[in-house]
Amino acid sequence: MSSNSKAWISWTKLVFAIRLLVITRCSDVTVLPVSVGQTAILPCHNTIHGAAQVVWKDKDLTMLTLNEAVLTDDRRISIQHKYQNDWDLQINGVRLSDTGNYTCCFVLNGVCQTLKIVSLVIQIPPTIVNISSDVTLSTGGSTILVCIAAGAPQPTVRWTLHLANAIVKELDAVAGIYRIAGADPSDAGRYECAASNGVPPVAYRSVQVDVEFVPQVLVPYREVRQQLDADTLLECRVRSNPIGDVYWEKNGRRLDSEPGRYRLSSVKGSEKTQLLFGLVVYRLRPDDLALYTCVARNRLGTAVGSVLLSAWHNGTLRLLSPPRDAVARTGQSVVIDCAVEGMTADDRLVWWREDPSEGNGNHKTLFDSSTTTTTTNRRSWLPEGDAPAKIKYATRGQYSLEIRSVVAEDAGLYHCHIGGLGNFSANLVVVAHRSAGGSGFSPAETNGVPATVFIAVVVSLVAVFAVVLVVVVLTSVKHYRKILDDKRHEQSTVFKTEQSIGSSPTSSYM
Repeated sequence: MSSNSKAWISWTKLVFAIRLLVITRCSDVTVLPVSVGQTAILPCHNTIHGAAQVVWKDKDLTMLTLNEAVLTDDRRISIQHKYQNDWDLQINGVRLSDTGNYTCCFVLNGVCQTLKIVSLVIQIPPTIVNISSDVTLSTGGSTILVCIAAGAPQPTVRWTLHLANAIVKELDAVAGIYRIAGADPSDAGRYECAASNGVPPVAYRSVQVDVEFVPQVLVPYREVRQQLDADTLLECRVRSNPIGDVYWEKNGRRLDSEPGRYRLSSVKGSEKTQLLFGLVVYRLRPDDLALYTCVARNRLGTAVGSVLLSAWHNGTLRLLSPPRDAVARTGQSVVIDCAVEGMTADDRLVWWREDPSEGNGNHKTLFDSSTTTTTTNRRSWLPEGDAPAKIKYATRGQYSLEIRSVVAEDAGLYHCHIGGLGNFSANLVVVAHRSAGGSGFSPAETNGVPATVFIAVVVSLVAVFAVVLVVVVLTSVKHYRKILDDKRHEQSTVFKTEQSIGSSPTSSYM
């Protein structure tokens, strides 16, 4: 063998050794993740020996392709040979069973030299295959929430608690298991299980946990002060599960809605266990001043909250309409004004009249706000010793005095004494009743006529009569004077005529 031949052989061995090094480096495993059902393209680029045949083998080293020829019956497999040195293996609709290492090699001297190893990893989106059912617990109870997920790779499971107002609380769960022990109302809510493995989409499922508990009642104000004759709102906040029965009591007696007196109202809170319960008291009266109790009851227990309703003195006690003199007909009723604003249980108003039968300035008390107990919107009372059927006096509106079935003895001066404001009085004139058709007041009248109005009418009539009389007198005088003037004119004319006749002869003679 010549030296040239030996040199050629040595060079050929060197080149082959370099190619083997390149092949070894190129045969490093490439991981190709593909979601199940998608198309996988496994790359292979032959730069070592362009004239050699290229073969793809599966995980079991079974030949799948030879150059562009497909050697398997699996129709999902094909070769993508877009460029001279590219021999990409394509697998359509990959399955979980396709997972494994695929080898691309070229055949040289009957030996398949590895070009590329591709590890095909089939990924499956997560699914939650099992989760706990909704559960209701009593306070102090316990339960275990389980969430099992599947997918490739194996999903990671986490639990979160979704509360009101979009609050989300991360929970410390282990392997998809979360334990609730010693449950209280804060444990109630929607528990969400989320499974993820990097393959979209993330899987979600929820469990509703309900915790029943004894009612809780919160009264914002222990005492509410309000002016008499004003509308008042009492409120209580209730937390209860189940809500059960909620109502108001006054001095131990349950209250119901009553037109013109009470109205009950309820408004649900942001959570189903919350309730705002209200009581409206219309036109506050002295007998409304009491202790009110909000009661919440369910099968687990009862809770109460109380509020004291008391009168409010705003420091502006004011007389709106003072008493005025009045005229009334016997047998009818009359009202003497004394309307007061700002009266409270701490203030005192007394109606009284001077009693002529007693003399010496003695008076008879008709009403005293500090001792009178009222039970209806029309406050009424009896003078001592009167029978219930003969109610004589009552108050109207804001302490104006009503006198019923007026008799002659009711005439006199009536006083309305208001503590801190003073004493105000009005005179009542009683007119005897007259039959229909006679003169006087019409039988249809029901209220007394104020004396000032009556006097004004009489004065007006007298004035009109006087004016008419003056006009008549002036007209008569004017007419009489005209007659006198006419008479004088007539006499003057006669005189002048006689004088003219008597002087005529003398003139002729001369």
